[in-house]
Amino acid sequence: MNFYGSFLKFLIVFLSVGLVVSCSDDGDDSKVDAICDQHTATYGGDVKEIINSSCAYAGCHVDNFASGNFTTYDSLKSRLDDGKFEDRVLILKNMPPDYAPEDNPSELTDEQLEILTCWKDAGYPEN
Repeated sequence: MNFYGSFLKFLIVFLSVGLVVSCSDDGDDSKVDAICDQHTATYGGDVKEIINSSCAYAGCHVDNFASGNFTTYDSLKSRLDDGKFEDRVLILKNMPPDYAPEDNPSELTDEQLEILTCWKDAGYPEN
């Protein structure tokens, strides 16, 4: 096979893989969109419980914690506004950390991530 034939074969495989990956991502987004259409997540109604059990517990994200206090909506707001909450929790998904104490979760469930995504998409409403 000549250079152009090999290149064409590579290009077809590359584009096919990209199409499969992009289609699989769309399915996840549409699932979250459907959930968000049925319910508007709020801090007081849905998110506070997730934050308290996964972020704001003894030793993490409480008063005087260097990376922010998440015990109230007002104290969490700066991390919402600057995008750090979205980045760490929804994009990188490295919060809560895998070294969290045994009594606390070291990762969020799919349902919790969906609620937090809906909350973000709604503009992080408090109530």
